[in-house]
Amino acid sequence: MKSLKWMVGAGIVLAGSFAQAQAQGVGVNALWAKVQDKLGPVREYSATMTAEAGGRAIASKVFKSGQKTRTEIAMEGMQIVIIVDPEADDGKGAGYTLMPMVKMYTKLPLPPEATTAKSDDKMEIKTEDLGKEDVGGVSCDKRRVTATEDGKTYTMLLWTSPKQKDMPVKIEVQDGPGGKAVITFKDYDFKKPAADLFKVPADYTANNMGGMMMNMPRGQ
Repeated sequence: MKSLKWMVGAGIVLAGSFAQAQAQGVGVNALWAKVQDKLGPVREYSATMTAEAGGRAIASKVFKSGQKTRTEIAMEGMQIVIIVDPEADDGKGAGYTLMPMVKMYTKLPLPPEATTAKSDDKMEIKTEDLGKEDVGGVSCDKRRVTATEDGKTYTMLLWTSPKQKDMPVKIEVQDGPGGKAVITFKDYDFKKPAADLFKVPADYTANNMGGMMMNMPRGQ
């Protein structure tokens, strides 16, 4: 059986990569994060999200309140929490990776374009209606979304449900030659998430990933 320390170490690496990808604007989730405030009419919600790319799928619970996001990932009996707060550090923004089982967290600064509305102002977004299509038994409006920023163009396919306040049920982005990344959403809850969900608990200790691994509990 794999040791607990090995599993947690793997989880830290996964969480760090996931948080860094969000902060640097890489991947389908980050692309949606950059355009959702223009295309998504709801800014306060939680949902179950599954991201699929490269033959792998990661399920998570996501929360959004304004520009703040929280992602909870369960993997092999452990939980990883990622918080992105563009308002942290006097508007400089920060991303946090939390490991609840050891009450530790790491902090990652966000690039300037991810912390203000200036990047949204520079981004040009065009949409093309592609009719209606069912996704998992849910009737959706399908659109092609093209976003251009700083000379770079990104394209995604977006399925939204009128019964879920026109929020996405599925998002698809080309992920390299011959591949694609897909995110699906379900179990929407449109209540405003509690403010504490976007804060690092007071009893957590700041550490880097190496320090976290050194402090992992031993055992099988």
